[in-house]
Amino acid sequence: MLHYFDKLVITMSDILEIIAHCPLFKNYSTLQIREFLAGTNYSINRYKKNQLIFRMDQQITHVGIVLTGSVEVQKVIQSGRMINLVYKERGEIIAEGTVFSTIPTYPCQVTSRETTDILLLPKQYMFQALGCNPSLLTNLLQLMSNKLIMLNTKIELLSYCSIQSKIAFSLLHCINQNPMAQVIELPYSKKAWAEHLNVPRPSLCRELRNLCKTDIITLNNRTITIVNRRQLEAMLNE
Repeated sequence: MLHYFDKLVITMSDILEIIAHCPLFKNYSTLQIREFLAGTNYSINRYKKNQLIFRMDQQITHVGIVLTGSVEVQKVIQSGRMINLVYKERGEIIAEGTVFSTIPTYPCQVTSRETTDILLLPKQYMFQALGCNPSLLTNLLQLMSNKLIMLNTKIELLSYCSIQSKIAFSLLHCINQNPMAQVIELPYSKKAWAEHLNVPRPSLCRELRNLCKTDIITLNNRTITIVNRRQLEAMLNE
């Protein structure tokens, strides 16, 4: 089967290769994935940059897998301010937490960050498939557990008021994942980091320069070296 999007063609082989890297289908063979898809009424939609994929008040009908491009999951609070929760890229699943939810609408807004292709699986079929596939259910529970931990970390990050304390928390969180390391390689640009911290990019850059001037960190492009960890930790109590 071929899926045509303008001049881009996505083949079934492409789809199977991408889905094989999706955590939901961990330990699934290509044949098993093909059989799974054959039993679903799946669809593939293309979204332009900044196009809305799921909105917060939309009825839950599908779970998505990113085939190409990337998306941003956001929470819109009552004041209208938007909080960036997480980015999802090729092979990652979106709206996985809605499968067992009794809430009828999506809890977050999902928007494409670039031209993005999403494979959409009907929620009802996913619900039925999980009852017949213990390994699929285990994979989903692991995904949801990891997501819960990530959201708890995000809530803690957003609880800090100052930009410096948010930077300190973010850096210490990275270091705590590898306690012996003092050097951090940022996996994203400063623009993406600023969005993750929910602060303006110029403000992030200004505070990073201040941290360098006070010999708390050194900065070289995306490489950050922690010089004074105690000072970083002290910022969390300010």
